[in-house]
Amino acid sequence: MEKYIPVMSGDYRKKHYAKGVFHSIREKTAKISFGIYIFFGIVLLGGAYGACWANGRIEQYRLEGQDDMIGAGYVILGVFALLAVIGLACIVITVIRHARGTNKWKEKCAKVSGYTVSDMDEFERQTMDMECRAVKLLGTAQALANGQSDGILTRDYIYLADAHHSILKIADLKAACLVRQTLKVDSMPINKEHNFLTVMLLSRNKVCAIAECTDESGRELISFLKERNPRIYTADGNVISDEDFERLV
Repeated sequence: MEKYIPVMSGDYRKKHYAKGVFHSIREKTAKISFGIYIFFGIVLLGGAYGACWANGRIEQYRLEGQDDMIGAGYVILGVFALLAVIGLACIVITVIRHARGTNKWKEKCAKVSGYTVSDMDEFERQTMDMECRAVKLLGTAQALANGQSDGILTRDYIYLADAHHSILKIADLKAACLVRQTLKVDSMPINKEHNFLTVMLLSRNKVCAIAECTDESGRELISFLKERNPRIYTADGNVISDEDFERLV
């Protein structure tokens, strides 16, 4: 169990949660935001440059009397303008998201998880307890490649560090299952399917949490949760499909 769900050491807490869990969540999203700024900044500049170029071409068509080309010019202008608007909108949304303070992140996590801010305060307090554990479902290299952070398992709560930042009470868990996910990638001329294993949790208020795992790490986490809450449905340890899990919701 210490391989996948080790007790947090003091050094680990100091490194990852010195200023609290929600401050850590804010910092991680800020790092992701930097990449978003670069990508959509390029989209914005490219769209703006393209729109200026297309506008110039429209004026040139008018001067040259090529009225039949003006309509095509406006279509091209519209496409570039749309890209610029999308880039700008994504940057603005990211700025607002980045500016969200620690308390706002706490409120967001409470809302997503179906709990109160007081519950989030208690979760954060329990992360400082001696029995608090990290949840390491992937090896270090694979976790880095996937951008997957360690989860947290306290006396009463579990946080898989998923994209939605769902923090669930163990006592409220309805299901904990190994779920086979399939990602279809359409790359002409070949269509590929990428299969990967995840552990998915479902609370009684219909909130889900998901993290990629190995067969061994996923089974160990589910077994640990089952000991804490015997009522949890586990599909008898079988790996189920995403569709089968959705029927539980």
